[in-house]
Amino acid sequence: MLKPSLKQCIGLVLLLSLIILPFWKNASNNIYDPVEINDSTIGFYQSTTCNMSLISVVKKNLQNDLNLRFNNNNYAGVECFGKVTGLDKVGDIYILSIGTNSNITIIIQSLIWITILLIISNFNFQIKEVKFIYVIILSIFFTFQQFSEGRFYLQENKYFDTLMSIDNYYLINIFLSFYVVLVLISLFIENNKSKILNFFPYMFIIIGSLNGFNLNFFSIVLSYIGLKAILEKKTYNIFNYIYLFFMAAWSQSRRDTVSFFDTDKLKGFINSSNNISSLFFWSILVLLIFNGFIFLAKESKLNYKVISLNLLLSSNLIVVFGLLGAYSPLQNFFNYLFFGQNKRGIDKLSSVDGNTWRGFSASAESIGEFYGFVILFCFLSLYLKKMKINTLVFLLIILPFYGLYISNNFASIVSLFIASFGLLSYKYLDQNQRKKIFLLLILFGLVGSIFLMNNLGFEYVSTQLLYEASLHSNLFSDLSSEAKSAEITSYFNAGEIESLLNIVNKGSSSSTLQYLSQIYLQSNFNISYVPNLVTAISFLSIIINRNEMWGIFTAKYNPNFIESVFGNGPYQLNNYLFNLKLRLDVPEEKLNSLFLPHSSALDILVFFGILGIILFIAWNIYFMTLSTNNSGINLLLLFLLLNIVKSDSILYLNSVVLLAFTYIVIGRDRKIKNV
Repeated sequence: MLKPSLKQCIGLVLLLSLIILPFWKNASNNIYDPVEINDSTIGFYQSTTCNMSLISVVKKNLQNDLNLRFNNNNYAGVECFGKVTGLDKVGDIYILSIGTNSNITIIIQSLIWITILLIISNFNFQIKEVKFIYVIILSIFFTFQQFSEGRFYLQENKYFDTLMSIDNYYLINIFLSFYVVLVLISLFIENNKSKILNFFPYMFIIIGSLNGFNLNFFSIVLSYIGLKAILEKKTYNIFNYIYLFFMAAWSQSRRDTVSFFDTDKLKGFINSSNNISSLFFWSILVLLIFNGFIFLAKESKLNYKVISLNLLLSSNLIVVFGLLGAYSPLQNFFNYLFFGQNKRGIDKLSSVDGNTWRGFSASAESIGEFYGFVILFCFLSLYLKKMKINTLVFLLIILPFYGLYISNNFASIVSLFIASFGLLSYKYLDQNQRKKIFLLLILFGLVGSIFLMNNLGFEYVSTQLLYEASLHSNLFSDLSSEAKSAEITSYFNAGEIESLLNIVNKGSSSSTLQYLSQIYLQSNFNISYVPNLVTAISFLSIIINRNEMWGIFTAKYNPNFIESVFGNGPYQLNNYLFNLKLRLDVPEEKLNSLFLPHSSALDILVFFGILGIILFIAWNIYFMTLSTNNSGINLLLLFLLLNIVKSDSILYLNSVVLLAFTYIVIGRDRKIKNV
């Protein structure tokens, strides 16, 4: 066995080779030399495709001060990988296209990420431990996705072909690619399964979205662990039985509206298609992932010093590479490819609309939550005397604070403050004192809510959600936007919501808006300052600045009975996004935006229905009330749950793993300790 230092040196050499070599070599038959990019050479690069390497062109244009960007061309053939496939000019921006065929990229990306894990740890590899039966089963399963989401792959790969034939080299290639990747994963898992979870923070820097695939590398990793758990009977049967019951219900959801949508920033962890085969694939995938979490909960040995250090290192790297990507277009291109970003990082240092800066991440809210979690976890580690404040820790904790600041995630900042206050109470107060303070905070919250309701007006607070939903619904379709808004306002001012929705515009609003309006209109629930469900949700949406987005959700979400109870299936947004056409009164540049629910709770409602929401609430109440031996470790969960209300974080695999890690910490190790 190689010594760790030597192993890491070899890994570093391999890593640099994988990054540089594919983009270094020109085509063997190339007879052209790179030229300086300008208006007169656009035609040259358009007529000499697949000949010159990316690095050779970059070297030629090092002194070029033009506004140059690099675009990955997944549709290019294998022979074009790493080479220039075209040059275009949009406005004052020159866009250089680089061949990044997905058949090649999946191998390179997987090798890079496995190698990185080898470098940052002392992982062992022994070929005899590979479970080839697991590898074959999953290779077939992931190849099946090509059939279930054919429309996605048709636009991603020029070789796409699902004809079942021994001569179909495309499918054979896909299968062999997954086979090689899964052999590497099996080597990794079987030799190191007990300490894998200690390195989960690096999922926020290595996002893992496979280029040209609607799949995440870590989904494959967790699927392997999940299959291992099921076949080796290291899981909970009751969970699997409940899930299979849900699957039966999901099979009854509607498939007659839209079959496909552009995955946008959710690429890699969202169902792009609306058909029974894609439902099957994603249902099984999520089942395997959940079982993978159960296996890790049973088998992992947590080392909180290592986890704390990895959290700090990964958060620092995210900030650094985000800044580098904003400064250098070439680095931005490499960030996307080699870190598996599901969306390009911001290519400028200024914030979006003078507000948030997501930097390296696809979502400012999601990465803001991660920065806050890093800070809170380190506070917990310091409090429990498992990590000393030395120079390294002091320097590493600066950038997470900076990242949280520039992400401008107010919810994370407030949640961090609340959790930190809770941590101080654990340290300095006994149980009775904490109960008294908790009751005082509840009383303060109630008094403050009553005061705010009185200040805003109870009628306004109660109906604002319904009002926003009505504005974004397809009511008064024959009127202009201004006239429609005035008409709806007049109905709300007159208190004639029932007439607006069920008489004048009968059948024009979503089932959700209809249902919520019925709840609100039940007079026995409308006692002043005693809010019903609608008033409570509306009030919350105003407080956290989600009244417009939740209004859009209410207007768009139009489930039938089965969908409302059980949902549409895991990571299936098609029916929510496209089942009901709306007239969105938003600026023209936002008409084509991906209007997500902007709440993980609402995402769960779409995926798993009301029953799923109930189970999720019960699950979290259970974990929040577990005895923690006065450690305050459940504050990590409190922090995440406060943010889940406002963000779509469960749509990103790394955030799901972060939540799962928190459950594992609370459930297995209720007091932080060294292992």
